[in-house]
Amino acid sequence: MKKLITILSVFAVSPLILGFKIYFMLRKKEDLFVSISQFLSLIPGKTGVYLRAAFYSNVLQKCGPDVNIGFGTFFSHYKVNIGNRVYIGPGCTIGMANICDGTMIGSNVDILSGAKQHKRDEAGNLLGSENGVFSETKIGKNTWIGNSSVIIANIGENCTVGAAAVVTKEVSPGLTVIGNPAKPLT
Repeated sequence: MKKLITILSVFAVSPLILGFKIYFMLRKKEDLFVSISQFLSLIPGKTGVYLRAAFYSNVLQKCGPDVNIGFGTFFSHYKVNIGNRVYIGPGCTIGMANICDGTMIGSNVDILSGAKQHKRDEAGNLLGSENGVFSETKIGKNTWIGNSSVIIANIGENCTVGAAAVVTKEVSPGLTVIGNPAKPLT
């Protein structure tokens, strides 16, 4: 039954997949991807979970089977790798990321595309994101990220990030970090 629902979901979002691929091939811009991602984020329940998985498995760099992407969660870039058995809770914003197998991400988590997305000129004026540096943020396998965390740096495998933590520096494998800025739990 699950396989049939997956096939029907791919069929249902196929115009969105095709539209994005053609648009991106012609324009080399992600703006349509972001619009579709935001639209799909608003579909509730299991229907939304299946439709989001169908779309992302066909447009992200990689999206493994058995992903669960919650209501209100959207991606700001298509340059994302999602492993197998990944759960992303509701209300998350995901930038350029590599989310490895078995990772669980709570609600309202922001995974940014690095810490240098916005630059300023000599006078201190913001130049806009087109002048920023976007980099992939890696989340290691079997990692748990608690609700309302902000992730700006890589996190190793088998880590736990406490709720509302702000990760600004790389987290070594196996650590539990909490706080703002996040520090290892001692």
